[in-house]
Amino acid sequence: MNKLTWDRDSFYLDGEPFRMIAGDIHYFRIHPADWGKRLDLALEFGLNTVQTYVPWNAHEPRPGEYNFSGFLDLGAYLRLCGEKGLKVLLRPSPYICSEWDFGGLPAWLLADREIVIRSSEPKYLAAVKRYYEHLIPQFLPYLATNGGPVIAAAVENEYGSYGNDPAYLEALAGMLREGGVDVPLYTTDGDTPAMLAFGRHRDDLFGVNYRAKAGSSDHAEKAARKASENNPFFIGEFWSGRSMHWGEPFSHRDPADPAQGFREALELGGHVCFYMFSGGTNFGFMGGGNIGRSYSPRPGTPARYIPHTTSYDVDALISEDGCPTEKFYLCRDVLDDCLGRPRRERKIFEHPTQSFEVTVEETAELFDNLDALTEVCAQSAIPRPMEDYGQNYGLILYTTVLQSFADQGTTLCPEKFRDRATLYVNGEWYATHMRGRGFRAVNDGGILIPDGEKRIDMLVENLGRINYGSAMNDERKGAEDALCYGPKKLFGYTARTLPLKDLSGLNWKKESHRDGMPCFFRGAFDAQRDADTWLSFAGWGHGYAWLNGFNLGRYDSAGPQMTLYVPRHLLRESGNELIMLDLEPHGERKSVRFLDSAVLEGEAAELS
Repeated sequence: MNKLTWDRDSFYLDGEPFRMIAGDIHYFRIHPADWGKRLDLALEFGLNTVQTYVPWNAHEPRPGEYNFSGFLDLGAYLRLCGEKGLKVLLRPSPYICSEWDFGGLPAWLLADREIVIRSSEPKYLAAVKRYYEHLIPQFLPYLATNGGPVIAAAVENEYGSYGNDPAYLEALAGMLREGGVDVPLYTTDGDTPAMLAFGRHRDDLFGVNYRAKAGSSDHAEKAARKASENNPFFIGEFWSGRSMHWGEPFSHRDPADPAQGFREALELGGHVCFYMFSGGTNFGFMGGGNIGRSYSPRPGTPARYIPHTTSYDVDALISEDGCPTEKFYLCRDVLDDCLGRPRRERKIFEHPTQSFEVTVEETAELFDNLDALTEVCAQSAIPRPMEDYGQNYGLILYTTVLQSFADQGTTLCPEKFRDRATLYVNGEWYATHMRGRGFRAVNDGGILIPDGEKRIDMLVENLGRINYGSAMNDERKGAEDALCYGPKKLFGYTARTLPLKDLSGLNWKKESHRDGMPCFFRGAFDAQRDADTWLSFAGWGHGYAWLNGFNLGRYDSAGPQMTLYVPRHLLRESGNELIMLDLEPHGERKSVRFLDSAVLEGEAAELS
């Protein structure tokens, strides 16, 4: 049955000692055809356990609509783990953080102002309960008590960093138990007394999370022992890499440092789970964001919002495309040493890649295709956020008319908006405002808008909801207040939701685009089906890319990520279709390069 038990020093499976060596590999960030390869590398390293989050917002994108297929086929992933002989630490909690949009919480929760996330507030718990009624049956057959690989299930994630509501943790645990989850429950939190105290649920198993580096484990082990004498030294997240933000310089850590940290953790008797063991990708719109002084990318800048990149390579032991890194091998040597077995030779893993160029032949300007792209069109006195219209991701367009006399020198600007607002006056670009960074305009000192009736369009882009901390509570996207012209407010708006889920109705033309105006670009190409590639957006600006209808994610010339990963399974031998939406294109867009390797450490520029 593989029942997991423990004492102060050890884990046991059915009474036999079990030294847990684990790593996070997230099914929803990896193409399903590559799950097996990632798990094989876990076994090659010496892992006996895999940990994975479960993203609520992906599995229930709209209230009552559930998706457990493709990238989200949790049951298939757990079954494969079992077939490979790997145990699973499952994290089905409603909140996951994980640099994922809104920390995995569904955006539609924000439409109800009475809901208090991550608390025992009744409406929030009712939404979790409805979700669990559909989620739990997906993994129930794979519990160890049913002969499956899942040996423990998480109640919440790093709750000690967020709140202090024991009734909330008790309610989540109760839902799991009522649903038939009879394996041990666990939590993981930062390595401080307060975090461990607030985040734990009763006497359940708990883990400590901290950075994998030399000299860090002694403090964490002492904190864990102080929290409980009946719990093994379980490292729920051993942060072996680092997250990536748009506009923030990124470089890989010296692999010798986390390797030494791993050695020290093992020598202290630690049961270690690498976070991340295998990198992945925030495909589509799923990258999250952060806010706070610790996330300001440049010295001297104030606390402000900064979004996560599409790549979730995060300098893990296995790269975004599934290749073992130097860190993988150094840490594997440490594991062999500590287990008293000979070090293994490094294998050569074949990983075919390809490069080519695609000619961009057709364009479709966004403002010429609003009817094809709009999901909801509504009127309101002042702008309302996209969640109020049932929209989770993408763009939202607000249109109003300025009829009064234009005072020379005053600047038209939005008030409360998130995250990137671009203003157009009479169909021409006027200014772009980036959350927390001011704006770029035709004339930064303000311009004279011609007298007479003027159409004002404000296009607002969701760049990813904050995924950690108290700022999550106020993350509605779009705009929530009127445009201001000097001291005056403009009232009366038409809102168009542009979720960018269906591009089939675009009206394509073989002609050039207007400079600075948002535009789709399309090209066709042939490719190898057995080789990965990376879409380079060098020379492009800011936007999104779709390959054969699949949203590869966001790109931004601010870097440091300068390529989008394309798994070979998305390609066809012929008839591939690439669509790119550039929100502020300048100059000609005639071709796009696909490279045979990733560029994740490019020069980082200020977001704008």
